[in-house]
Amino acid sequence: MPNGPSNPKQTRQKPLPQCKAVLLCENVVEDEITGQFSLNKLIDVVRFSTFPGVSLPFALFLQLYDGIGRYQLAIELRDLADGTRVAVAMFSSLDFIERLANMDVVLPVDSLRLPRAGRYQFAVLLDGEELATQHLDAEFENGEETE
Repeated sequence: MPNGPSNPKQTRQKPLPQCKAVLLCENVVEDEITGQFSLNKLIDVVRFSTFPGVSLPFALFLQLYDGIGRYQLAIELRDLADGTRVAVAMFSSLDFIERLANMDVVLPVDSLRLPRAGRYQFAVLLDGEELATQHLDAEFENGEETE
């Protein structure tokens, strides 16, 4: 007889928050008076003269809501051509004080090293479970095909 449910979601003590937005931006600026964020130059494609390529700095913006208590945040970058994990970054925990309030999270990315042209996926993980994803395409600047 099994010791418990095999589905990890069935054993979860609290639900995952909802994700309202996950966006890649050249930069994010917070207004000092209102506390609101301005997202500048949304990114869905990066272009390189050669591969592997290293990106300029950018930011990942998350807007979450409906969370309860504390969650451990991680971001995973996947190469969708072969399903490999390119990078993983662990961040400090997120604490939801009020369940119905939005939580805006800005994660600066100093640079990103991409091994080849193609489609990549950022996955937002809370407590090890995938919450949301965002795609990023890496291309040659001059439109050349990959070798």
